Amino acid sequence: MLPPKGTVRNMEPDLMKPLRTLLLGTIAASPLAGCPVLAGNALDPQTVENLQTAMHGEAFANLKYLAYSEFARRNDNPELAALFAENANVEANEHFDREADALGLVAGNEADLLDAMAGEHYENTVMYVRFADEAAAAGDMKVADMFRQIAADEGDHYASYKAALDKLKAAE
Repeated sequence: MLPPKGTVRNMEPDLMKPLRTLLLGTIAASPLAGCPVLAGNALDPQTVENLQTAMHGEAFANLKYLAYSEFARRNDNPELAALFAENANVEANEHFDREADALGLVAGNEADLLDAMAGEHYENTVMYVRFADEAAAAGDMKVADMFRQIAADEGDHYASYKAALDKLKAAE
């Protein structure tokens, strides 16, 4: 069942606000500070928001279609599996890539590591913790445990990105 129309879009700013605050603070001290897209010099803020929303949709569609493809393959429907896989590829390697390029998503190794660290830190310390608490309060203990495990994974991701950043800076 889908959430009521507008629910996901309306939730995103509240969910993403801490990440954006952390990320923008990180960007101010990083090579991204001069990026015209992020500095607001090249694209209208609504265009940036629309690109980000579109990219989230394309990424989700890619992974969803891959899951559908795998299910069809396991259930002896190779034609349907190939259809889903083909469209998953278009979502990621055409649509998402073009939107990411328009946004200026990739900014360089250091900036990309800082961005990745900000996202993983937020997921590890805020998002999945809140999700776990809410699932537990609703009695969905298996999902709460899953969210806690994923939060720990996100902490590991943060640490690996931090180590890569430290190594990158040491090599300078």
